Amino acid sequence: MVARWLSVVALIALVGCIGACQTSQPASSLRPAPSAPPAGQLLSRLQTSNLNDFHITYTAHLWAEGPLSHSNGSITIGISGAGSVVVTPTLMAKLHETNTFCADLCPSDSIVIGEDRYGRSGASSWWLDHGVATDSYRWNMVLPAQLAEAIAPRVIGQETLNGVETWVVDAIDPSGHSFRVWLSQVNGFPMQLTSAPNEKTSFLDIRINLDSFNTGVLVAAPPKDQLDPRFWGTEYVDEQPIPIEGGTVTIHPAAYDCNGGDLYDDSRRDVYPVLVPLTYAAGAKPLTVRPGSWVLYDTFGHPYQPQSLGSAPRLYAQSVAAGHSVSGNLCFMVPWNEDNLTIVGSFPRGVVTSYVGGLRRPDA
Repeated sequence: MVARWLSVVALIALVGCIGACQTSQPASSLRPAPSAPPAGQLLSRLQTSNLNDFHITYTAHLWAEGPLSHSNGSITIGISGAGSVVVTPTLMAKLHETNTFCADLCPSDSIVIGEDRYGRSGASSWWLDHGVATDSYRWNMVLPAQLAEAIAPRVIGQETLNGVETWVVDAIDPSGHSFRVWLSQVNGFPMQLTSAPNEKTSFLDIRINLDSFNTGVLVAAPPKDQLDPRFWGTEYVDEQPIPIEGGTVTIHPAAYDCNGGDLYDDSRRDVYPVLVPLTYAAGAKPLTVRPGSWVLYDTFGHPYQPQSLGSAPRLYAQSVAAGHSVSGNLCFMVPWNEDNLTIVGSFPRGVVTSYVGGLRRPDA
């Protein structure tokens, strides 16, 4: 009797399980697509389509190491981004991104104009990187040129996505990641892309969605007053001769204190002295030295003018004879909490900049 009762209970449980499975795992909406064009044609014709711009959202996961890592030294972080992308005539984008690596989600903004990428975190000034490759962006997989380079594409079906009929194509990108892309049957535009990882990277997965196509998105570089001053002109490094009218000027490594600045009370806690040595070298003609051409700025663009403190030898206004050179120092007083500094020179040939921060102060 007990055995019979247990058999009935097991049967009821089995029926209940089957019902639950059918409810929790709905059938896929992917349908056969016998009339679809060849997959390679679907992907390559995007390059000649009228796709100009679109809105994008994306999420991704990857491995990372850091103070939040587990005992194995790595954690999985989630990344979320949204913004606008312009495809032609030059790749441009403006995006906002967060990730779970930080307690405050590390909010960041980026502006892409060709191979230049401007970036900032929170309320900081904008940074600029030159020569940034397109494949460094997580969302690059949906770009027409990238899709056209896909390997072994094949149409796996068709599916309705947000009310739009799409062709669904599986392929492998040039870096070896397999991906699936949903292409509108109306205009061929990509509407969604998902990708899985491979053994070559710490990349785990990504999901990209596109909408609001061809709305006339405008992307522009940040205004000068929001840029870090080192990107206001042509950037030079220490000991690199800078061409100016009549010859060259070389900026030498900056230092704390101003050589002979003992007349200045360095026990003050509000400011500290920064010494910037320079050498002017005249060419075939005399060269004019104008110390007022130089101003020191912090990362937010606050200016600090040269001071007439005890820097020896002090750089002063003068004319350097042809074939000769002269060296001298400029002294700047900078707030104690500022050390991300850039010296900016304004000359007839243009603006030049050089990073002079990161000084080792007495309290370091």
